[in-house]
Amino acid sequence: MAKSSKPGQIQKGYPLSGHPKKVLLDYEVPTRLEEIEKLADAVNLALPDRNLAFAANLCLEELITNTILYGLKGAADRFIHVQINLVGEWLEILLKDDAPPFDPFKQAPKPNLHLDINHRPIGGLGVHLVKTLMDDVHAGFDGTGNLIVLRKHLPQQTAD
Repeated sequence: MAKSSKPGQIQKGYPLSGHPKKVLLDYEVPTRLEEIEKLADAVNLALPDRNLAFAANLCLEELITNTILYGLKGAADRFIHVQINLVGEWLEILLKDDAPPFDPFKQAPKPNLHLDINHRPIGGLGVHLVKTLMDDVHAGFDGTGNLIVLRKHLPQQTAD
């Protein structure tokens, strides 16, 4: 079965019922590691809050790098669809790829955080960081690819 060069559109996820969605960024990332920097620039423009942009970029870099290296085995002719939305009081980040089914939040090995740094293996902390930085994380496979949903609750803005 031939794989498509682009994943399907992000159509559904884990909806936040009753809230309209404002799309802040809709981006197709070519599956080459050097393209992540261009995505980071776009995220920085879409999210003027530097701390929020930093957290979003860290999560995106980790998940996209893993997808490119492990899920797609370095295939440089594919795309990962990234969408960042404002939904009520939530920032929602959606990633859609056409890699084989994989749920990083359930299938990635859990790091041993109690090991001394000199005895800790290299790697393995990325998914843990994503789960720590975001308030809600989900992943699923819809038959055409993986859909990862990350959500961060935004503090209410107070009037000056």
